Amino acid sequence: MENTKLLLLDDREENLISLKAILSREDIDIFATTSPNEALRIVWENDIAVALVDVQMPGMDGFEFAETLVTNPKTKEILIVFVTAISKETTYAVRGLKTGAIDYLYKPLDPYITNAKVDSLIKLARSQKEIRDKNKLLENYATIILNSPDIIATVEPESGNILSINPSVETILGLQPSALMGNTMLDLLVDPVNSELREVLIKRSFTGGETIVVEDQFYGRLRQPVWLELRIMYKNRLLFVNLHDVEKRKAHERALIDAQSQAEKSRKVKEAFLANMSHEIRTPLNGIIGLGNLLAATQLDNSQKELIEMLRQSSGSLLNILNDILDISKIDEGKFSIIPSSTDLRVLGKGIIDLMKFKADEKKLGFELVVMDSVPDCVLVDGMRLNQILLNLIGNALKFTQSGKVMLKIDHLGETDAGHSVRFSVEDTGIGMSEDQIANIFSEYGQASENTSLQYGGTGLGLTISQKLVRLMGSELEVNSKYNDGSQFFFTLLLMDANETADVIRTPISFQDLPPFTGKTVLVAEDNPINALLLKKYLKAWALEARVVNNGKEAVAALKEQRFDLIIMDTRMPEMDGFQAAQIARTQLKIITPILSLSATVLPEEIEQALASGMNDTLSKPFEPEKLHRKIDSLLGVTALH
Repeated sequence: MENTKLLLLDDREENLISLKAILSREDIDIFATTSPNEALRIVWENDIAVALVDVQMPGMDGFEFAETLVTNPKTKEILIVFVTAISKETTYAVRGLKTGAIDYLYKPLDPYITNAKVDSLIKLARSQKEIRDKNKLLENYATIILNSPDIIATVEPESGNILSINPSVETILGLQPSALMGNTMLDLLVDPVNSELREVLIKRSFTGGETIVVEDQFYGRLRQPVWLELRIMYKNRLLFVNLHDVEKRKAHERALIDAQSQAEKSRKVKEAFLANMSHEIRTPLNGIIGLGNLLAATQLDNSQKELIEMLRQSSGSLLNILNDILDISKIDEGKFSIIPSSTDLRVLGKGIIDLMKFKADEKKLGFELVVMDSVPDCVLVDGMRLNQILLNLIGNALKFTQSGKVMLKIDHLGETDAGHSVRFSVEDTGIGMSEDQIANIFSEYGQASENTSLQYGGTGLGLTISQKLVRLMGSELEVNSKYNDGSQFFFTLLLMDANETADVIRTPISFQDLPPFTGKTVLVAEDNPINALLLKKYLKAWALEARVVNNGKEAVAALKEQRFDLIIMDTRMPEMDGFQAAQIARTQLKIITPILSLSATVLPEEIEQALASGMNDTLSKPFEPEKLHRKIDSLLGVTALH
């Protein structure tokens, strides 16, 4: 507690010394002076609680000093005690009390009486100060409540009746405070029966002493609902309720929910569109690629072989565009994973050069692979995605280079405990780009300029998907380029040594050279006649006896009539799709024959649906015959005859 401050005023120094000796103690700070003017300065600068003032003093006597204190608002609360050696007559004492003194001490001073009186005055001063402070605090609280933007009310706990409420209720709800006195707060609610406030009042959950926070809808202006947050506190047998307007927050929450709902609808529409697009494009594309495979297996002259190769290149380009669109969609939805595996970077680079060499030869361009000697033999990296990135970059470089060369470089920048720092770069001597053009090349469907698109073609997806894949690998695809002076695209990966041998790149095998499956029967459900023809040709080449039906309904009927060793089922067919047919086969017909889903969709949702319906494995169109052969071999559970 802060010490109480006492003022001692006497024109004789020895009297001050005596008083200080009598009153001195730890909880009192004593200010002593022989000058009334000095005493006025002391009371002005310090919070004096009690003043012991000599009556008879030259210049300004005690009565005049007391009157000065009492008439000043800053010093009027000081308790004044006159110290005098003159008469105790009633008229004299009355004059002192009228000037503002509350008591007298008579000289010679009795130490016990002096200490007792001063002690009681100190207690009185402290009590009065406490009351003044509390009154000031109450005044502040009242000001805060009156000017608060929130509604503040006191409520009777048993009935819920409003005992007091501040003017903000008119601003927020359009109601006059005076009109609400005695009404229950539940009467203001939109739905009082199911309100959280009603539950609090019934269960008396507020008696635990903690602040209860609930939200309810109140009727506002023109009976429009308004959400308020209620903070309820129980004290002195009353409920103190603070009601805060949260309508804007609620509106924001509703907008977020609506936006999420709309986003979910948009996502489903997008998925349906992608699934339909994939099916509608992949189904005929599978026919084109498959017919190319069938033609390649026949006797052809050199001119026809060139046409078949061009057909394969064109269909492969179309498939790459479709895959890029689907990959971008999967990356944007967070459904795309990078899967590192043991990869030989030299073999990967050579494979890319061999695959793209024909394009360089067509334009008579130099085309080379440069791998630094210190590049490790095998590293952990997603080889398929790295291959996809580099093919996109090299494809662009070859497209935009008319003379000179294109180079794929793999450089070893150093090794730390975290792994090898390996930079991949594709450099060309092509048309290059300006700074303005560079700014647009990584945007979806964006190209350096409209003229570039018209002259060289392309969707603008290659660099977009490459940048997204590089970022998934923890790096950034960068470019250095000057207009008419070539370009360099590069990125750096941190790669760990692989503990196993890199996967061997398989050379594609003609479907006619794949080993047969003798004595096995296959049910094929496929509504597209070209795809059905392809499957029949492939299966016949592998010594499989095939029965082909047009839809799931016919497949179910066939399963009732005949036993098969394998079922190959398209997922999207008229009358009954493959999912429904597989479910019937498993649940109703109790058939355990392995089922291979053959779908023109590569979306994860459709693959999951196929497996959930009872199918054992999936294969997406367009497919390589060799991959179909491996799937059949696995599902039959036998080793093909050699």
